[in-house]
Amino acid sequence: MDYKRNIVFSPHVVILGAGASRASCPNGDKNGLKLPLMKDLIKIIELEKVLDEWKIDDDRDDFELLYDKITKNSKLKALLKIVENKVYKYFSRLQIPDEVNVYDKILLSLRPKDLIATFNWDPFLAQAYKRNRLLRALPQIIFLHGNVEVGICEQDKVNGFLDDICRHCGSPFEPTKLLYPITNKNYSEDPFIHSEWTYFENFLENAYFITIFGYSAPKTDAEAIRVMKEKWQANPSQELGEIDIIDIKKEEELNKTWEEFFVRQHFSIVDQYEQSFMAHYPRRSCEALAGATLHLTPWNDKPLPDTKSLSKLQKAVQNLIEEEEKAEKKQESFKRWI
Repeated sequence: MDYKRNIVFSPHVVILGAGASRASCPNGDKNGLKLPLMKDLIKIIELEKVLDEWKIDDDRDDFELLYDKITKNSKLKALLKIVENKVYKYFSRLQIPDEVNVYDKILLSLRPKDLIATFNWDPFLAQAYKRNRLLRALPQIIFLHGNVEVGICEQDKVNGFLDDICRHCGSPFEPTKLLYPITNKNYSEDPFIHSEWTYFENFLENAYFITIFGYSAPKTDAEAIRVMKEKWQANPSQELGEIDIIDIKKEEELNKTWEEFFVRQHFSIVDQYEQSFMAHYPRRSCEALAGATLHLTPWNDKPLPDTKSLSKLQKAVQNLIEEEEKAEKKQESFKRWI
């Protein structure tokens, strides 16, 4: 933190789970396709008939457990391929709606120093990023379990969106392997996933604010939770930092899930994005937190305009970006919202 300018350079890290995508499109995607969760994925992508043919009767209400059993059975390699193809094909069809989406708001509420890390396979974060990148000053994004919109150039060890090409060799990117949530995860096995997790861990060790949106921390993600907790507890700012949980589950359940991440009362639990700290203080969440807790000079909130027009939303954010650029050029402080 630059105490003279009252600007926080430590990142705000946003972690997205399937609940975030379901909340972003509660009535389905642009074409009405429903967003699957692990408990209803088999039904939504119409896997029942395939499972009937292979006489697989158990774990149909939990895709994670089902996939785990299939991967461990050498006699089911053909079924494994069918399942993976159907999952990839379904998620590849999803399209973000044209009007302003919560993914647009999240992206535009953060600065380049910040990070969005998603566990989701759906393309919404990537699609929102592409339609907002004309503003340039966006947060960094990573995909912890792979993504249908992201590819990799194995030769040059770089990744990008599938409709882009490698900036080194000019070759098109190859699709990333989706890292399905199975019991024994190995984040170092796949080069792309290993790179994303290394990046994620570094940000967690330096974060000042963490927002967890719609991520249920399932038992099959035990290794992921262990790494997250270890890196957060190693963070020198943990005692001063804050955690926001955005989730529709009961508060008691969420407290139990995330209690090992909380430091005293430095956390809040809300059930929608609009109630989050990030929504109240877009692009200034860390400064507003420091103002309230370190300097005893609270900020008034100043949420982004409530509009369905993406161009209007971008125009409002452009004003904040211009202030950031001016402050950097003149080495000045951001204006406190009063």
